[in-house]
Amino acid sequence: MVKFSTNATVARARALHGKRLTEADYRELAGRKSVSEAAEYLKKSTSYSAALSSVNTATVHRGYLESVIRRYSFDRYINICDFQQLRKEQFYNYLIVLSEIREILSVILHINADSSDEYITAMPAYLIGKTGINLIELAKAKSIKEMIAVLRHSRYYPVLKTIAVDENGHVDYLNCEIKLRTFYYQWLMDTINKELPKKTAEELLTQIKTQIDLINIINAYRMKKFYGLSSAEIDKKLLPFYRKLNKKSKTELFENENSEEFLKAFSKTYYGREIDFDNSENFETEVRKLRSKMARRALAFSQSAAVSVYSLVLLDELEVDNIITVIEGIRYGRSADNILSMIIPT
Repeated sequence: MVKFSTNATVARARALHGKRLTEADYRELAGRKSVSEAAEYLKKSTSYSAALSSVNTATVHRGYLESVIRRYSFDRYINICDFQQLRKEQFYNYLIVLSEIREILSVILHINADSSDEYITAMPAYLIGKTGINLIELAKAKSIKEMIAVLRHSRYYPVLKTIAVDENGHVDYLNCEIKLRTFYYQWLMDTINKELPKKTAEELLTQIKTQIDLINIINAYRMKKFYGLSSAEIDKKLLPFYRKLNKKSKTELFENENSEEFLKAFSKTYYGREIDFDNSENFETEVRKLRSKMARRALAFSQSAAVSVYSLVLLDELEVDNIITVIEGIRYGRSADNILSMIIPT
């Protein structure tokens, strides 16, 4: 049964991936003149039709359209995990954990902006009852102290209980993000090693650590380009895990004086040789394309349910980001070519 279940889940993941938006779909979307027109195309001509069936595309608000699309993506994750009751294993609940962290960070952002009352309208209602934390109580928090009190019996309390709060009641958001995401990846990798067969664990950890490397590269580039931070300063603000981007590699890369030198050095690295970028303007897009390429490769060739589910969910989230990029591009009057240059193939 285990073998059958694994094969069934792998096949289902590939079938779901086959329903992704195509290059032609993105061209059609990018050519629309309004958010309503884009929503209508998604409703009539793509796999999002069911999710948008009750949406009046003529009057739909951008924020609501985004929430519907995000819910559709989340529901696909729930459905494929529940297909063979996979969520009995902790690993398959990883997106729930990640979603909890995203909501905690959203609350922190709202408190720091003195707009805690607005979180309740931004909170994804579809997560209520699906997470291990009480999102309604979290939404009531008016301060960091109240937020931490809500998290008192959660796995996140030890991570956040000692964070420093300034005289304005605010905290260092980036520090909180690093702490929570470090916790997440450590939990994820520990869970994989504990629950999954050795071969599957190795395959999955390779993908996850590669994704972390690429996230760190993008963030390091931003810190070098916009803030001119030193190697030591950058290193403190990155996730403390790696595959190819070890301490020696990071030092050699981050010690370059500016973002241009950073790019030259990066082009000679393991990851830099995998991508082709003509200038700094498309660097981040090309790195994100590499993230997608590796996930697509894993989904196409892996026989592991865990690897297939993880890869599919990552690609689904990239597709959601693509749709939001198109919607934002239309909203701000960007050309179709400009919008398409930012699309990540999934």
